[in-house]
Amino acid sequence: MFLAALAATVPLANPVQRDARSLGMALALLVLGLLPLVEDTGWLAILFGIGGLLAFAVIVTGGLAPGWGATLNAMRCMLIAGPFQIVFDAAVGLTNSVGAVRRWRVGAVVGWILPVVLTGLFAALFVSANPLIDAWLKRIPSLSLYPNVALGRVFAWTFLAALAWPFVALRLRHRARKAPAKLQTAPQVARDPTIVRRCLVLFNLLFAVQSGLDILYLWGGLSLPEGLTYAAYAHRGAYPLVATALLAAAFVLIAMSPGGAGEHSPKIRRLVYLWIAQNVLLVVSAALRLDLYVAVYSMTLVRAAAFVWMGLVAVGLLLIVARIALRRSNRWLVAANGLVLLVVLYGCAFANFSALVSDFNIAQSRELGGTGEAFDLPYAMSLGPNAVRAVDRYLPHAFGQNLTIAAQWRAAQVEHARRGGNWRGWSFRVQRLRHYLERRPFAPVDVSPMFKAPDIR
Repeated sequence: MFLAALAATVPLANPVQRDARSLGMALALLVLGLLPLVEDTGWLAILFGIGGLLAFAVIVTGGLAPGWGATLNAMRCMLIAGPFQIVFDAAVGLTNSVGAVRRWRVGAVVGWILPVVLTGLFAALFVSANPLIDAWLKRIPSLSLYPNVALGRVFAWTFLAALAWPFVALRLRHRARKAPAKLQTAPQVARDPTIVRRCLVLFNLLFAVQSGLDILYLWGGLSLPEGLTYAAYAHRGAYPLVATALLAAAFVLIAMSPGGAGEHSPKIRRLVYLWIAQNVLLVVSAALRLDLYVAVYSMTLVRAAAFVWMGLVAVGLLLIVARIALRRSNRWLVAANGLVLLVVLYGCAFANFSALVSDFNIAQSRELGGTGEAFDLPYAMSLGPNAVRAVDRYLPHAFGQNLTIAAQWRAAQVEHARRGGNWRGWSFRVQRLRHYLERRPFAPVDVSPMFKAPDIR
C-alpha cells in the first residue's frame, strides 16, 4: 500500500508525459512489480515492488524516448541518490528562507536557531537520563504530551520522508547516449589459434573422463568402490562442478571474443560447441548428484535454491552457444542472461518454498512409505506456518515425543490463525493458510491422553 501510494503521488506532484505507450508500459511494470507483494511479503517481493515503482516513476515523468538503457540508469541513480535528495532540497529551502529573513531585517532570529535546537536536544537527553527532571516536566500541563513522543517513531517517519521525497520532487538524471565503443580485441593468448585449439582438445578429453564416470556410476548403476556411498559421491561433486562450468564459460567468452582465434576458425568453433555440450552435461550431472543427496538426506531451502542456480547456469551455457551461432556481442549475452535471471526470480517471488520443501520431505519420508529418511520434524517447524500441511500428514504416523511436539505446534498455528494478525500482514498466502486451518481446526489424531493430569493417588 505504501508503494502504491508513492506511485499515485508521482503523477500528482510531477509533470507527466502524455505518450500513451510510455504510460501503458509504466502502469504494466508497476502492476507486475506489486503482484508478488500481494501473494506474500518477502525480500524478493519487496525488491520487485521497489523496481516496479522506480520504473513507473521514471517512465511516467521521462518517457521511453531516451531508450531502456537511459531508463535503467535513471532508475539506478534514483535508487542510490534519491533518499539523500531531501537533505539537499532542505538546505536550498533553508538558504532561501534565510535570504527572506535577512530582507525583513530579523537576521538575529536566525542566529538563535542552532543554539536553541542544540539546547533542546541536550535537554531531551537529560530528561531521558534524569528521572527528577522527567518528573518535573510531567507536572507542567503544557508538556503533558511529552510521554507520548517516541523517538523511534520520529526516526521512522523521518526515514520514510526521505524515501518518499524523491517521488514528490522527482529529478531525472538521463545521461546522454555515448558513442559506441570500439570492439575490444582479445588477449594475446586468445589470438593464437594453436594455443586455443590445444586447450580445447585437452579440456574436452578431461571433461569426457568426468562425464564418463558420471554416466557409469550415476546413470549406469555401476557399484561404487567400497566405503563410498552415493550420498557422499553426490555431495562432494555438486557445487565444484557448477563452478567448473562457470570457469569454462569465461574461457569460451575470451576465446570467442572479437579478434580471438575462434572468431573465424571452424575447427575451434566445433571444439567450443563440443565443450559447451559437455559443460551442460556436467551441470545436469551436478543436478543429479544433488538429487541423489536429497533422496537420502531430504530437501532444504538451500538445496532447492541450488537446483534453481544449476538451471540458470545450464541456460547461461546454452545462451553462449546462441551468442556464438548468431554472432552476437557479449553485451547481448549479458542482457539475455539478465532477462532470464529476472524471469526466474520473479517466478520464485510467487513460489512458496517452505511449503514445497516440507511437502516434498513428508512425501519422501519413511513414515509414508517413501525411500528417504524419517521426517525431520524440527526442520519442518522451523519453516514456519507454511509447513502445517506436511505436519498434518505426519501426525497420524508420529508417536512419543514427536507426537507431543507436533500436536502442540499444530495447536499454536490454529490459535494464531484464530486470533488473526495485523491487517498490514495480510496476503493471499496467509489468507489461504487461514482458510485451511479453519476447515481443519483440530489435529487429525487424538492427543488428549498426553495432556491429562497424572494420577497421584
